[in-house]
Amino acid sequence: MQDNPILNIARFFQNIDYEKIINNAGLILEYIKKQAIAGSKETTRTLLELYFVMMSDKTSKFNKFLIGAALAYQVMPNDFFPREDYGILGIFDNAAVIYFAYKRVKKSITPEIQNKVDETLANWAKSADEFTIMKPESERV
Repeated sequence: MQDNPILNIARFFQNIDYEKIINNAGLILEYIKKQAIAGSKETTRTLLELYFVMMSDKTSKFNKFLIGAALAYQVMPNDFFPREDYGILGIFDNAAVIYFAYKRVKKSITPEIQNKVDETLANWAKSADEFTIMKPESERV
């Protein structure tokens, strides 16, 4: 007999150590940076906005918990609908979790947070340029 999917979801989220997520926020930022290479700029922007809202002193504990859970779900090696088993549904569940968290806290994205996101994206782009193996465009054949 199979387990109830709702109970599986509840167990999954009960077993996450959310305090550890908040305390190791730098690891989440590194994950976002890795995803920036593979993902779109807008996806990266959304993840960074969530990250900086989570790190803000003005954010309620509940919203920090919610964002931490959403970001942790992205990092977890096994999620509720693995892409390998469920195909496109495995992508949609991750997107839905991020969308729900973003929708909840988007009013908390202040101009200061926007500036931090812009600076982070600019720094990541600059560091990516520094590590390229390509010659500068003016020197290419």
